[in-house]
Amino acid sequence: MKIFKKILFPFFISLIFIGGLFFVFQKTSASTNETLNIYFFWGDGCPHCAKEEIFLQNLKQKYENIKINDYEVWYNQQNRNLLMTIGEKLNADINGVPFTIIGGSAVSGYYNDETTGAQIENYVKECLKNKCEDPVAEIVGLNPNETPKTTPQLSPLISPTPTPTPVSKEEITVKAYLFFSKGCPLCNAEKNYLESIKEKYPNLEIQLLEISKKENLEIFKKTAEELNLENPSIPLLVIGKNYILGWKDEQTTGQLIENDIQCAIDTGCPDIVGNLISSINLKTDSSLPEKIDIPLIGEIETKNLSLPILTIILGGIDGFNPCAMWVLVFLISFLLGMKDRKRMWIFGLTFLIISGIIYFLFMAAWLKLILFIGAIFWIRLFVSLIAIGGGAYNLKEFFTEKDDATCKVTDEKKKKKIVQKMKEIVKKDSFWLALGGIIVLAASVNLIELVCSAGLPVVFTQVLAMSNLSQWQYLLYMLLYIFIYMLDDIIVFGAAMLALKVTAKTNKYT
Repeated sequence: MKIFKKILFPFFISLIFIGGLFFVFQKTSASTNETLNIYFFWGDGCPHCAKEEIFLQNLKQKYENIKINDYEVWYNQQNRNLLMTIGEKLNADINGVPFTIIGGSAVSGYYNDETTGAQIENYVKECLKNKCEDPVAEIVGLNPNETPKTTPQLSPLISPTPTPTPVSKEEITVKAYLFFSKGCPLCNAEKNYLESIKEKYPNLEIQLLEISKKENLEIFKKTAEELNLENPSIPLLVIGKNYILGWKDEQTTGQLIENDIQCAIDTGCPDIVGNLISSINLKTDSSLPEKIDIPLIGEIETKNLSLPILTIILGGIDGFNPCAMWVLVFLISFLLGMKDRKRMWIFGLTFLIISGIIYFLFMAAWLKLILFIGAIFWIRLFVSLIAIGGGAYNLKEFFTEKDDATCKVTDEKKKKKIVQKMKEIVKKDSFWLALGGIIVLAASVNLIELVCSAGLPVVFTQVLAMSNLSQWQYLLYMLLYIFIYMLDDIIVFGAAMLALKVTAKTNKYT
């Protein structure tokens, strides 16, 4: 009994422990030795398929137990039908190639190794660790646990002499992608023409991509890169590998469009834009400028700011400029000499309100222009040059005119003329004539002085246009900007009027 306790009992415990380890090791080995099928559907000539093909070959070298089954679908009707069947089985929306299936997970499109590639590898790791179901194996007639006698090998994705499976012209769907912008008359003319020829070409599918939408603008840029377009413009029509820039009339541009449609029907061109749409990985980061340089504060990364905060910062900086302030200061000095305090408030507030309205109308007009032609590179370059030029000018004025840092848009002669006009307006006996004079004065002065401070509102409206907001959001942000812009003027005017009231009360009791 003592011998059992001292020798045999520890011996049996050791056997149980070693047996358990052996069982776990055998189970792990068995699971890791199982073959994992990857189903890769691609098109001959598809650039994104070519990227994924290289990634999958490298992945196969990294994980020996994976097997890649590839199916070309652009020229092979049987493989195309197989892909549609698998899509129905997996309840997957198949918009194009490449289309990859690992276990029960599907990956549509391919962007790069760091995004889509990492997603595919994560699925592979998960299935190698925990055995995944293989619903596709039954459809393609493949035993998921056994290697078939003839294992499909990855073929080169761009073959010099493809051998397409004949497909009847009635089965070919021609997809036309029209990039356009709202309010573009040439775009509208081309849209109407495309609609008019749909009866002539029943297999024609037209997809309209309005480039003010963020995702469509991204597709527009990628399409321009694929087609090697240096200066893309709208309307841009893409059919297969062919594209047509601009619109002239039905006899010229219209004939080119019909030629490309017929070419696609005869040859079965690959769907370049369709593949981009299915494979593109749209960035979720805002399209705002990454950094802005603010005087005294320094460089700020806009990704760390919300749009309302950016609006407050830019509006506040814009408000502190000498161009709009000096007129108000002179106006207040003349108003303080009036006995009718009610009239003083009305004239002052009218001047401020009209000033804000003029500024708002300028911003709204500029925003409308940018939304209309904002996708054109030269417009954005022009806005950038305005911002840089305005900043350089203000810095130059600050360092060279430290003793007289005022607005140089209006010379001394014009300033004296404006001051004289204010005197005459304020002293008018007729209230309505004086009020009308204040309105005209505020409008004219702000239009003249707008040249001095146009840089920041131009940049701000460009930021708004790139943010892809709704109409009411554009309106609210512009109103917030105007309020912050006018806030210092409101404070100065309010403080002057309150000080006058306090002075009047003091004189009353002394």
